[in-house]
Amino acid sequence: MNIPFMPGPVLINGKPTVYYELYLTNFSNDSISLEKLEILNVVDSSVVVSFDRDNLMNRFSKLGLQLKDKENIIAPGNSRVVYLELRHDKTDLQLVHRLGFVLSQGNQKQTFSVQGAVIHFSEKPQIILGAPLSGGPWVAVYDPSWSRGHRRVIYTVGGKARIPGRFAIDFIKVDKLGHYSNGDNDVVKNWYGYAAEVLAVSDGIISATRDDFQESKTLSNHPECPAGKATGNYISLDIGNNCIAFYEHLKPGSIKVVAGQRVKKGDVIAAVGFTGQTTGPHLHFHVADQHSALGAEGIPFVFERFTVVGGYDDFSKFGKDLWVPVKDSSISIITAERPASNSVIKFDGR
Repeated sequence: MNIPFMPGPVLINGKPTVYYELYLTNFSNDSISLEKLEILNVVDSSVVVSFDRDNLMNRFSKLGLQLKDKENIIAPGNSRVVYLELRHDKTDLQLVHRLGFVLSQGNQKQTFSVQGAVIHFSEKPQIILGAPLSGGPWVAVYDPSWSRGHRRVIYTVGGKARIPGRFAIDFIKVDKLGHYSNGDNDVVKNWYGYAAEVLAVSDGIISATRDDFQESKTLSNHPECPAGKATGNYISLDIGNNCIAFYEHLKPGSIKVVAGQRVKKGDVIAAVGFTGQTTGPHLHFHVADQHSALGAEGIPFVFERFTVVGGYDDFSKFGKDLWVPVKDSSISIITAERPASNSVIKFDGR
């Protein structure tokens, strides 16, 4: 058991939350069947969270194979990656993982339990950012459970596997009825968020830009892009302390900055577009620890301030029906947090 990268916690709905990956490799001569995973408090061995086999099936994948590969067997010499998200009220815990599995030796099966991969769930200073967009409503599109969401897409650059989009959010603008376009959805310019101003989330220095992608006028004519061109037109902004903010899928010709330029928080730096590996106009935003759009580890961040107006409990209704509004009739203003999965929010502007 191994955890190659451990990000710090991020505040979501008032609770510290950590995203990380547990790598499992079978060095034995026999196949093992994963049956249970428990995360324990090192101090008293109490179970903080437990995942049975069915839950594990929704959290792991075998590297290099297709999504349909959902068996819980690890053959000799094979590896699995388990995608974990853990919430806890306490911010100073030492945790260890306990794996329950069945070892198959011919016709005989034996049950084993092993512990390892100790982590320290500790509070760290959060990366607090200004708004990347203004107004709204914007749907903060992400869900750590999606098998092909940013959080589970591993890129290998320079011989090392990383997840740059571990905490990525796709922002899609909707109207008061929850629709994301005015008219034919296939026409790019009909999307409400298309060409919206993109803002610098912090004072910083532009580290790189790319503006050589063109756009199709319709979604149906959008060319397929390989992984190496997933970003489309993009900007990376160095905000200090090895934190790089990435803005992707930008509109051609809209980038207003150049590498080495200093910007202030709230400056207009580009416009939302439809370039790269995308199914519709939106802003992809994430923060990483290196100056590489795909060759860096995604790290957590929060926004200074936003207003929550609702959310999509069932994302299949996105773009078709109105979101579920917040229960409280008062305005729900959030400070220094990450928007919850598929929440509908408004930014106050620059």
